[in-house]
Amino acid sequence: MTVSPASALRSGWVWLGFVGTVAVAWGSCHPEFSFSPDGWPAAWVNAVGLTAPLPWNRVLLVAGVVALAVSWWRIRPTRTRQPVRAGTTLALWALPLLVVPPVLSPDAVLYADLGWTLSTGANPYHVGLATSGGPFAPFVDPLWAGSGVAYPPLTLRLNELVVTATGAQAYWSVVAMRIPALLAVAAMLLLVPRIASLLGLPRRGAVWLGVLNPLLVLHFIGAAHNDAPMVAASLAAIWVALRWRTTWAAFALAPLLVAVAMAFKQQGGLTVIAVAGLPVAATLARLPLARRLWLLGWRTAVVTAVALGGFVAISIASGLGFGWTEWLDLMGLAGTPAPLALLSKGGAILWANAGGSYTGFLIVAGRVGTVILLLVLAWIGVRFSDRPLSLVAWGSLAIAVLGQALHPWYLPWSLALLGLVPLTRRQRYWVFGFAVAFCVWNALQTAIWHGQT
Repeated sequence: MTVSPASALRSGWVWLGFVGTVAVAWGSCHPEFSFSPDGWPAAWVNAVGLTAPLPWNRVLLVAGVVALAVSWWRIRPTRTRQPVRAGTTLALWALPLLVVPPVLSPDAVLYADLGWTLSTGANPYHVGLATSGGPFAPFVDPLWAGSGVAYPPLTLRLNELVVTATGAQAYWSVVAMRIPALLAVAAMLLLVPRIASLLGLPRRGAVWLGVLNPLLVLHFIGAAHNDAPMVAASLAAIWVALRWRTTWAAFALAPLLVAVAMAFKQQGGLTVIAVAGLPVAATLARLPLARRLWLLGWRTAVVTAVALGGFVAISIASGLGFGWTEWLDLMGLAGTPAPLALLSKGGAILWANAGGSYTGFLIVAGRVGTVILLLVLAWIGVRFSDRPLSLVAWGSLAIAVLGQALHPWYLPWSLALLGLVPLTRRQRYWVFGFAVAFCVWNALQTAIWHGQT
């Protein structure tokens, strides 16, 4: 079926999504979402935001997210529904978000501050956030002020490039952090349907779940999260491994793309399993379990070695090294609905009230949580050893949900991958429901706790 760009503009549900992102953009302009008592460093933004005074700015935020989620659900591909043009739909939804402050998360301000620190010749792994002066320090979340970051070096150099290119302007440098995310989303829009075709899967369904989902729209485009380039590089590695099933592609080019993904966000390293297994997926499906694990195992070991070599080379070439390893424990500081982290903190409170050590309990609970995650990943590895892309898709979701922190911007990677694997009807509805529920929950959480009263 031929889909014209106008088909998206004729859909009332697509326009509902546009109204939703307008509402999110409007509510996010309110000065309370800035960590500076003076509001955003742009008078027009504060003026727009104050046209929706408390609590209406928060109502706009939540209502807008709900409208976008409903819109996304209502345009899902079915046998009877007229499809919409994905690129036109995504552009329409993204348009209201492009020049407003970061939505639902202040992390883009941190990126700008990191870029500023680098532009002064200092190393952000050694100089804490908001401590190097500059135009962004007043707007950094106090939770992170004074701390280093666990971001890999390519992300930091990209932050520096954006800040330098925009003249370190207090507002527009932060807004410009969306440019790498937009380029990454554009790459996803190209790669996801092509990968789906190579796998013999419906393109429309893959794009709907993997690229049009509200978590991507709000957190990759609206909040400019640096997970977006990682996802794009990871998908590029998968496409290369599928498109050119040669020794060079499987053991050199694709692993180097994984190295790039890791240099944006370390989680991208999980892609090595897909890169190793996809060229021999048909063979894996025929082999008994022991031989299948051996074949997938040694290929993954080779791909991992190449990817790690590339990652080390990028880290050294960046001039920043591996200082991010010192800050990995910070990931769990933010309050998130990560199940194991919530159980750990709840247990620590009870243990402390009984006379025990709060910190000691958290340390032990953290180690137990790591063991649980590793056991789940091992089960996924065996269960999906004949389907390497499914292994990475479900494994990435397990890491997101069972890690120290569960942020909504962790999930678009998993959704992009899950859009590229066969799902049962029950799995589809669990995934769809989780995406919508978590998206709405995050909006409510932001409305209740993020703003400054």
